[in-house]
Amino acid sequence: MKLTTVAAVAMAAAMAAQAGSRKPQADARVTVFTYDRAGVPEAVLAGAKRVATAAFAAAGIEVKWAEGKRPGEPRKVASGEVLTVVFDGPAPANFPLPSVAFTNLSGGADANVHVFYNRVADVEDMRAQRSTGTRVPMAEFLGNVLAHELTHALEGVARHSSEGLMKAFWSARDCDGMARGPLPFAAEDLHLLQAHFQKEVLVAGR
Repeated sequence: MKLTTVAAVAMAAAMAAQAGSRKPQADARVTVFTYDRAGVPEAVLAGAKRVATAAFAAAGIEVKWAEGKRPGEPRKVASGEVLTVVFDGPAPANFPLPSVAFTNLSGGADANVHVFYNRVADVEDMRAQRSTGTRVPMAEFLGNVLAHELTHALEGVARHSSEGLMKAFWSARDCDGMARGPLPFAAEDLHLLQAHFQKEVLVAGR
């Protein structure tokens, strides 16, 4: 399932610690079209995109963002893969807690990822009330959510890792760590992402 200003220096440090000087693969490009139905504050959304971009950059993946007008519209980019994210307001009544988003892996939906912004805000409110540690800025938390769900879409499988960005549930310690930059990918996720883009190159080369 599944951060504005703490950002520049902290993110750079996190990226270096996670992947050394990992260089983007020439073919590992993703354009993400976003559709905001929830009225996410502009500064929060911009910060979240920066965090998600930094998380993928540490894995050698270049992410570009585009604002869409309506889900289902034709989407064309110069190169790379295309994914879509819809920010919804309230989650459906039957949507399980404490999930804040979901990724569609079966196809046929209006978007690859749906994020329920009211759930994101609720998580932040709960942490503010019960935590005496670092309060994660909304943009940092949302950025990690975006990176998590987009990774599901790229990996194409419903799985989670025991550590890092792709854990099924983040601990208070994980959330506190988001204030210093995006959570890192576990080794198995780096492998799956690399395999995904290698597969894309083979298909495109046929």
